[in-house]
Amino acid sequence: MSEQTLTEPDADIDDGDEAVTEPEQDVPEEAEQEPAAPGPAAPGKRRPSGRSRSGGRPSKPSVRRTADKAEQISIADDATRALAAELAGARSAGIADLTTAIMEAKKSPVDTAIADLSGVQSGSIPEATVHLVGMSRSELQALMDLVAALSDVELPQKVPAKSTEAAVALVEPIRAAQIDQAALGQLKDLLAK
Repeated sequence: MSEQTLTEPDADIDDGDEAVTEPEQDVPEEAEQEPAAPGPAAPGKRRPSGRSRSGGRPSKPSVRRTADKAEQISIADDATRALAAELAGARSAGIADLTTAIMEAKKSPVDTAIADLSGVQSGSIPEATVHLVGMSRSELQALMDLVAALSDVELPQKVPAKSTEAAVALVEPIRAAQIDQAALGQLKDLLAK
């Protein structure tokens, strides 16, 4: 190594695929056995100058996907945006709020509602009723929002608070709902990451 390399701590060393390791330093036995006392950080210790992998700026593909989603939301019709905002739990149907809610969601809320709809429509009345009883209040509301927006079926204005009574009130109308598949496809595309 040259003298210049030793005096410049920030210089990058690249020896191909081989990993560069630092030589081990001798540590006194006392330092190995005693735990460090809590207190202010030693002035000689600094955080590495490289960026942390868990934080920092988002990657270019991530920024691009977010920008594409915002553009897709901006051209969607108001009814689709309002339903998407309701299903995604966005603060509003505005571009910024809806984009944020969609991109931060772990999974698409419309996929869960579609799975619930399929479960109710494909089973017998007793099976559909049991499925509805087992749903949480928020899942039931998402299913009702989906059915109300994408079909012409009449749902009860007020759903009973008890899950069994709500299931009995909703099982027939949800089973009878004919969903507009084109509108459903637009909604799925809008809520996908």
